[in-house]
Amino acid sequence: MLVGKKPVLGFLLAIVAGTTIGSFKALAQDATYIGVFRNQSLNNHNSYRARHHSLNLSANSTLNQGALDWAKYLAANGKFEHSTSTQRNSAGENLFVYYTTGTIGATALADKGVSSWYNEVSQYNYKNPGFSSATGHFTQLVWKSSAQLGCGVAQGKKVLNSTNFNAYYVVCRYNPAGNVQGLFPQNVLKP
Repeated sequence: MLVGKKPVLGFLLAIVAGTTIGSFKALAQDATYIGVFRNQSLNNHNSYRARHHSLNLSANSTLNQGALDWAKYLAANGKFEHSTSTQRNSAGENLFVYYTTGTIGATALADKGVSSWYNEVSQYNYKNPGFSSATGHFTQLVWKSSAQLGCGVAQGKKVLNSTNFNAYYVVCRYNPAGNVQGLFPQNVLKP
């Protein structure tokens, strides 16, 4: 997210206890899983954007690769932090992580991640438009002048309160970036 020319950090976290634990194929590392995830993420973004009079985003392979690389970095290092503006070539960025003791399908993960960002709409004040850390994911998602999207997902491990979780790290990047101060009224429109 950008405020002025500086990135603003923001992220969402979801924890769900599953019914199984043990070894399984790292689904989020599989090319088919990533492809399904990307398609569903793009469809979800465009559905929400249509509600706010924003044109459809198109998939961008450079953004996809950068988002995937960052998701893999987060998963490999057990971190949950934004990349720098330089690392993402000034693109906007939304993050989501989903913890479970089981697995989650690509479509369900895309639905959960994108809907969690969009659900911030309930806190957005159209009468006083501007950046808020409580709504920054939503405003980036529907930002009218953003035209391209790239998403990635990678699976890692996380121990929380002595429980072993499978951690699915989701990264989506937007070009041009949204959340630019002074441009909210023309880029975040009422449904």
